[in-house]
Formats: sequence, C-alpha cells, structure tokens
Amino acid sequence: CCPWIEKSWLIPSYGPYGPRPPRMATDLLLSERQVSLLDELTSSVNSGLQEVADAEKGSFEAFHKHWQSVRHRHLQQEASKRRGRWQWICQVQEICNSACEELDTVLGQLKELDRQRCEVLRKTTALHKECEQMVQDQERLAAEAEALAERLDYFDRVADVACMLDHQSANGLLATGTSTSSSGSDLATVLDQIDGSLSFLELHPDFCQAQPYTHQFEHLRNRACLALRSTVQRSLEKSLAQVEQQLKDGGSVQTQVFCSQFKAAAASYRPLLSLLHQRLDIHETYAVTLEELEGFFVHLRLKLLTLPVSTHLQSIVHKDLEMNQLAPATREASAYILEVSQMEHQCFEAYFELRQPQEALRSLMETIADIFYQTMRPLVLACDSIDSLREIGDSLQTDVLEPQRRSKMDLVSFLGMVYRLHKDVQEKLIYRVEMYIRDSIKGYVPSNSDLDYPWVLYSAERQEDPLTESQTGWYPSLPRTLSILAKIYRALEMSTFQGIAQEAVDLCMHTLKEAAQILARKTLPSCSDRNMQAVLPLVQMMDSQLFLVKHLLLLREQVAAFECELVVSEKYFNFGNLWEALNLKLPDGILGILKPTMYHAEVDSKKDIESELKSACETLITNITAHITQPMAAMNVKIGNYLANPQVDRASLKEQSFMKEELHGVISTFLDNVKVKVPFATAHIRLYLSTPGGTDSSRSTSPILFKPVEMRLVDTWGRLEGLLEEQNFSAEELTEMGFIRPDALRELISSLFNSVMEAPWENVVQTVAQVPRNRSQVPKAMTEDGAPMDRQPSATPSTASVERNHSGALQDAGADTAPASVAPAAPVAPPPVVPAAIPAPAGVPAEPAMLVEGAAPALGTAPVTMPEASVESGTRL
Repeated sequence: CCPWIEKSWLIPSYGPYGPRPPRMATDLLLSERQVSLLDELTSSVNSGLQEVADAEKGSFEAFHKHWQSVRHRHLQQEASKRRGRWQWICQVQEICNSACEELDTVLGQLKELDRQRCEVLRKTTALHKECEQMVQDQERLAAEAEALAERLDYFDRVADVACMLDHQSANGLLATGTSTSSSGSDLATVLDQIDGSLSFLELHPDFCQAQPYTHQFEHLRNRACLALRSTVQRSLEKSLAQVEQQLKDGGSVQTQVFCSQFKAAAASYRPLLSLLHQRLDIHETYAVTLEELEGFFVHLRLKLLTLPVSTHLQSIVHKDLEMNQLAPATREASAYILEVSQMEHQCFEAYFELRQPQEALRSLMETIADIFYQTMRPLVLACDSIDSLREIGDSLQTDVLEPQRRSKMDLVSFLGMVYRLHKDVQEKLIYRVEMYIRDSIKGYVPSNSDLDYPWVLYSAERQEDPLTESQTGWYPSLPRTLSILAKIYRALEMSTFQGIAQEAVDLCMHTLKEAAQILARKTLPSCSDRNMQAVLPLVQMMDSQLFLVKHLLLLREQVAAFECELVVSEKYFNFGNLWEALNLKLPDGILGILKPTMYHAEVDSKKDIESELKSACETLITNITAHITQPMAAMNVKIGNYLANPQVDRASLKEQSFMKEELHGVISTFLDNVKVKVPFATAHIRLYLSTPGGTDSSRSTSPILFKPVEMRLVDTWGRLEGLLEEQNFSAEELTEMGFIRPDALRELISSLFNSVMEAPWENVVQTVAQVPRNRSQVPKAMTEDGAPMDRQPSATPSTASVERNHSGALQDAGADTAPASVAPAAPVAPPPVVPAAIPAPAGVPAEPAMLVEGAAPALGTAPVTMPEASVESGTRL
C-alpha cells in the first residue's frame, strides 16, 4: 500500500516476499510501535491468501465431476441420433433398387422398337438409291447427245465467221446507218465465237482435223484485230487533221481545243476498244493490238501538244522575268501544265480503259511533265533568292502535289516529274540557306551601332511597323536566324529542317557569346565621381551578361515555337591508334593498326541554350551579390585570419580593435550599397528584359532573376547576425551600429526592387544613363508609349521598366520571326542553378575566408540555388 516502505533503509531484513537488505542506521527513525504494526499487517495478508487457495481447490473438484456427467449424457444423445439416420438410409436404398429394376425393363423394350425402325429405314433407302441411279443414267445419255452436237458446232463456225468478217470489211466496222452498240455487239459475237472455238480445239488437239481448223480460226482473229486497229487509227488521224486545221485558221489555242475533236470521236470507238481490253488475258494478239493503238494515240497527242505547250510555258517564264515574279510565274505555269495533264488524262480515258501497268499513259504524262521540268529547272538553278525559292516550293507543294494526292485521277507519272522539280528547288533552297547562314550569321561582323548597349534599347525612334518595334534592341544575328528558320520551316522536310535549324541556332549562340565578350571587354570612360567610378566594373559586367540573358531568352522562346527537336547525331572516327603504332605501341594484332575507333555523339541545341542561359544568369547573380557585399570582404578576411589562429579565444573576437573600429562602418556601407546598387541593378535588369510600351502582365522575368540576389544578400546578413549574437552583442549595441534584422533587410530589398519595377519608364532610362558609355551626347529616351522625352539626371537612382512578355514575342514578331500556326511551347519548371566558379570583380577577394572554420561560406559568397517557379506567359529562367 505504501511504496515508500520498499526502500532498503525502511524495510526489515526479512518479510513475506523474501529476504531484505540489512537495515541501516537510518532505521532508527521508526519507533518500535510502528515496526510491530508492520509485522501484524504482513502476517494478516499471508493468512488470507492461504484460505483463498483452499477454497478454490474444493470448487475445482466439484466442477470436474459435473462436467463428466454432462459429457456422458451428450455422448448418449449423439449415439441415438446416428442410429436413426442409418435406418432412414436403408429404407431409401430399398426404394432405389426397385426403381432401377423397372428402368431396366423399359430400356429393353425401347431397344427392340429401335431395331424395327432401322429395318424399315434400310429398305426405304435402298429403293430411293435405285430410283436415283435410273434418273442419272437418263440425264447422262441426254448430256452426251448435246455434247456431240456442240462439238460439231465448233467446226461449223468457220464459214459463218468468215462471212461476217467479209461483210464488215466491205462496209466498215462502223458502217453508215448502223449504231455503235450494234456494230460493237456484232464484233463481240465474232470474237467470242473465234475465242470459244480456239479454246475448244486447244483442249482437244487429238480430234480429227483439229490442227487445220485451229490455223483458220487464228487467221480470222488476226483479221478482226487488224480491221479494228485500222478503223481506230483512221479516226484518230481524222481528228488530228481537224485540230491542226483549226490551229492554222488562227483559232483559240486553249487546252479544250486540243481535246474536243478527239473526245467527240471517242464515244463511237470506246466500245470497240473495250472489247480488246476485256480479252487481254485470252490471247496476246489483243494485248499487242491495244498497245499499238495506245502508242499511236500518244504519238499523235505529243505531236499536237509539244510545240504549243512549250511555247506557252516560255511565254509565262520568259528571260526578262524579275526574281520576285518567278514564284507567281511558277504558280501560273504549274496550274497550266496541271490543266493540260488532266485534260490529256481525260482524253486518254475517253478512248481506253485504265489498267496497271499502262506504258503509253505513263509516257504521255512523263513527256508533258518533262516539258514543264525542262522549262522550269534552268530558272530554279539560276535563282538566288531564298524567298523566291521558298515560294516556288510552296506553290509546287500546295498547288500540284498535295491536291493531286487526294484526287481520284491517276497522275503518278506526271507527279513524279513535278516531285523531281520540287526536290531540285529544295536542294537549291538548302544551298542558299547554308550560304546565308555562313555569310549573314556566322560571318556577321558587328558594327559599333549593333553593340551600342544599352542605348539601342531606348534611343531608337518609334517605328510604325509593329514587327520592327518589337525587335528593337535585338542583336542582328538573332532576327536573321529566326527569320531564315521561319521561312524554311514548312518548305523543307522535318529531318532536313532540324539539321539546318540546329546549325543556325548554334552559330547564333556563338555570335551572341562573341558579342557579349566584346561588351565585357569594352572600356568605359572614367568618371570624376568616385561612386560612379566604383560601379563601372558592375555596369560593364551587367551590360555583357544581361545582353546575353536577354537574347538567350528570346532565342529559347522563339525556337520553342518550332515543333522539332534540335538534336543532331554525329559519328566520327578516331585514328589515334595509327599515331601509337608509329611510336611502336602496336595494338593486339597486326591489322589492328588500320582499325580506327568510331565514336557517337549527340548535339542538342535546346539543351545548349539552357546551359548557356543558366551560366549567364549565375554569372550575373554572383557578380551583383559580390559588388553589393564588397564592404564585408576586408572584415571577412580579418575575422578569418583571427579565427584561424588556434591559440586565440573565439569569445575575445568582440574585443578586437577591428571589430570595434570597423564594424560600424562595414554595416553602414553595406546598407548604403543595398539602397544604391539594388535599384541601380534592378533598373538595368528591367531595361534589358523589357521593351517600351510593355504591359504590367509581362513583369515576370525580372523578379525570378533578382530573387537569388536577394536570397544571397539576406543569407550573408543572417550569418553576420549569427556571428554578432555569438559574440554577445546587446540589442542596444546593434541598434547603435545601425544593424537591422534579416527580415527587415529582406523587406528593404523587396521594397527597393518593387519601387523600381513600378516607377515610370523615363526614370529607368535616366538611372541607367548616369554612367557614361563613350557618348558625347545622350540621346533622348522614350516613354512607355514610345514617344521621345527629355532626360533629367536623377539625384537618387530610382529606376523601373516593364518587362517584355517573352511568351508574346512570337505573336509580335510576325511571319518573319516564326510561323503563325505554331504555338509556343508550354512553360516548364526550370532546373536549379548551381553557382559556378566565376572570378570576382576588381577589389573583391576571389575566395574570402570563412566566418567559422568548417561552417558556412564567407560573407557575400554563399551559393544560393535559384528558386524553381512557374512563370506566367511562359517566361522562365
């Protein structure tokens, strides 16, 4: 009941639960009365437990007897139930046995009945078979009699067929007064009789006089085909003479004139030619006759068409044709030659049925297309205009090739020649594009005005053309790259376009990096103002990196509009083992000397853009942070040198002279830098990443780019706060030195950044223009609506601009930048930016010492990962 009595210094040495530890001198604290009471309590508990145990033993024996009796009664009841079930089963078995005996009797009777039925069925079937055999014998005898009569008829047809051919030869196949259907049916009957007789005689060469009759029927078939061919040729020559007479009389030379006479005569002779087409598989005589007629028809048509068509095409694409009129002339010529081909195809189909293959029709279509090809190819080879070549390819693709692919008319041969011309146009276009990329992008030499940044961003007058205005401030190689890619995007196959686009984008990035390096090496004029002189390295760096970031963002945004992967696989051989062989380092085997090593590599321009953009952003962020935290560099070095000595006490850092004398100045100078350089840097960022007249919804890139700078500054300030708290600086001392908390610093930086982002455009221009950049006169800047304004120098650097909506750059750029039908790619969350090893500007230590050995990096050099963010309008870093 009382746990405290269990302690060794209270409980007696022996008790009811076993021996106890010996008593100590502290037992004297209990009186003798208390000890006796404890002993009585222990004995009472022991006696009570003994009585309970005896009572429980008696109850267990009574329960066991009762359970045995109940179990015995239960077993007796179960035995009686089982005996009752067995009796019922025996009764059911007797009933089943009697039922089985009755069923056996019934089955025996059914078998006897089935045997009788089968006997009746057998007798009936035998009677039916005998009747059927008698009927079959009768039919067989009748069929043999008819077969004998039919066989004799094949021999008797010779005279009848010869009489019919003599009659048609005397009066002509199409005699006057006879209809086309009746003449065709008569000739069809003659040919059917001839073919039937020859087939029968070929199957029965053993019949009497089969060979002489075969020769007679073959002679009759040749006569019929010769008569048919002569009739059709005379009709074609007559139609040709009528058309030539119309041309001589000075009639119209339209395509209908060449086909009208032939189509009019075709209705009379189409049934006769159909007879030949239907019998192509019967004998080669019909196929030869039909091919001779088709060849004769094509010969007459080409004789009639070649000169007029060539003359008309030459009149369309004459030598004095200007380069910009070449594409419309090609469209007109292709429409004309397509119309001629369709009319010739219809005229041919009016006479002959189409089949595969049909050499005459193919020759006709190829000859007509070759006239067009031979006329246009010299002009294509002589054309040097990319726009004209692209328009020619588009006209051939959209006006001829694509419509005819869905057409039911078979113009494969004609389209093959047009496709060949289209390929020639594409080859010349690829050549001119590669020359343009080599000369105008790779070989572009920038002028002073091209690299006059940031003046080109706000000094140009407002352009009337929205396209030109949207591209104000772009380095010339960028719009040239986007323009040439937009022109060839739909004109070339996707695999070819990907290779050219990958090369153009790589060269464009190379020119942008070269221009950024030129801006980085560009010297700025010295200033009498020491504050301005101190920010010259920062300005030079920001001009270079912001130029690169701006153009890489534009390039990535515009390239994403082209629905293709700019990945090129490269395979090359390494002959380094030959050099090793010359140095007597022979590989295994003598023939291994001549075996080069093949390597496979892939170049992804989109990933290269991301990599360059990431590097430029990190360089910009690191250098801006280093310039703002420059006052802490010297203090950081002194603190590091002091803490590097193992014999000093960290607690005595507060008492050092440099902490007392310089700490207040470092804090105030850092805060002054934040108040001055944060708006100054923000003004440059907004100026480069936006255009005059931008909307408020476009301000999304600058906060993402500036956020890491803010995070690094606050992190540096937080480590300084931790060091001061470690040295037990009181709140009054911190207030005296002007120290503020990191949250207050973050709010200060955010307010400075937001004030610049919301400031008028003219203030942005004025702030950036405070630093001279080799200009005798500062040109007038522009307001947000593009109008010129007067520049007034500002005492305090408050700047702002409206960022350019990079996702909307595609719509603003128009047709010369990217195809209108291509939507920009969806925004993707950016990868984190890892700080690169970038040299610090002049006056800033490259690797400042740590505040605490083995702890976080030194002040102003902490790496901060850029936050991933989903940016509106598809803009991201």
